[in-house]
Amino acid sequence: PRYSTVFIAGLPGTGKTILSQQALFANARQGRTGLYLSTISEPPIKVLRFLQGFTFFDPELFGSRVIYGDLGGPLRAGGPAEMSKALETMVRQHHPELLVIDSFKALRDTIRDPLQFREFTNDIAVGLAAWEVTALLVGEYSEADAHEGPEFAIADGIIYLYGTEEAEKQKRFLRIIKMRGSGFYAGEHFFDITSDGITLFPRLAPQVAGEYAAPSRRIGSAIEGFDAMLGGGVYEATSTLISGGTGSGKTLLAMSFAVESARQGRPVLYVTFEESAEQIARNTDDFGWDLAGLRRRGTLDIFHVSPSELNIDRHAHELLDRSKQLGARMVIIDSITAFQAAVPNPAKYQSYMWAINDHFKRDGVTVLETTEVASAFGPLQISAERVSFLADNIIFLRYVEVDGEIRHAVGILKMRGSEHERRLRELIIDPPRIAIGRPLRQPGLATPAPPEALGQAIERQEPEPAG
Repeated sequence: PRYSTVFIAGLPGTGKTILSQQALFANARQGRTGLYLSTISEPPIKVLRFLQGFTFFDPELFGSRVIYGDLGGPLRAGGPAEMSKALETMVRQHHPELLVIDSFKALRDTIRDPLQFREFTNDIAVGLAAWEVTALLVGEYSEADAHEGPEFAIADGIIYLYGTEEAEKQKRFLRIIKMRGSGFYAGEHFFDITSDGITLFPRLAPQVAGEYAAPSRRIGSAIEGFDAMLGGGVYEATSTLISGGTGSGKTLLAMSFAVESARQGRPVLYVTFEESAEQIARNTDDFGWDLAGLRRRGTLDIFHVSPSELNIDRHAHELLDRSKQLGARMVIIDSITAFQAAVPNPAKYQSYMWAINDHFKRDGVTVLETTEVASAFGPLQISAERVSFLADNIIFLRYVEVDGEIRHAVGILKMRGSEHERRLRELIIDPPRIAIGRPLRQPGLATPAPPEALGQAIERQEPEPAG
């Protein structure tokens, strides 16, 4: 807020100076004057050399709209009183709208007497109010300092920056601890530091009120007979979880919905973590789906993300931006299992998945997600990550053994608001044909059964249409 005093706190190397400098130049481009004053930490000349590597630094604004000064000399020469006079002189001379003092923490380390330092900070607060200037006070503070330091008594706002080390990669976060007179967005927000400066990716959070879109249109599949199993297809603007073991056909099943939607001119964003766009196109060519043609027409966008580079905070915004640019009516994530390694915290993972589904469903976008389970033949398991509660529809894929031959089976566990096939059926994958076969008549196929019983489960006849 204007005329407020905000602390930018964090340990060394967390990005405090970059954030304050970026704010100075952003305001300078709007015609506002900014004043940066160093204390007894880094001299202005060193800061300037460092800043020239960033794209936000504009030499034409330097010295005119962004002005640099030093408070360390007056402080060393005459103590706090002399520094206060120098501060007032420079403020009255340049009339800044934004003032940065870096580092304010160094002042506490210099003024050893607690009472004297408290009086000094009070004088600074009175001066800032009288000068009608917005101030950013930068310092190498820990989170405990932000709650206990005497200088924080004058704070209208506290922005805390910190970093973590995970799997050989550093992650940086920003959290607003306090912002008086503002409905700030609480929580942990990821940010990157690049040549453009700081790029912030606010955490994605689901809404807590309001209604989802509930259109009556159904979305079909390119798999022969599967729409009949689904009672006509999945409803638009719902979320569907496709669960199965490795190699069970999850990607083919998900892509069948993408192909059918894209053929109807309804754009699809297909996010893949395990296969590139070229690999997926090659693996589906034999079915005649012509993914290359759909991509050329702009109704199918296959977005490949390497799991080793996955950061869900950044990825969420990339996903939303790409979907918006495409005008996507369907988003497929293959697979959400890849997120698990990127988010060690299960609660954060569930919150992220809830937010993604919530956002798209409120916009009327259909969501499909695949998830891999560990057991191919064991007891039925839908999701190792315990996110199946998010899905309106659940499709599961299984293996069955018939005379020593592994075959695919598919079942519908639930479809909210719709009738659906309740029998397990064979999924015939025999290029160029992919189709739903006869029901598996042996009960209990969702749990282990003796091989001889499974061998009798599929009748050796030509497949019949689902129904």
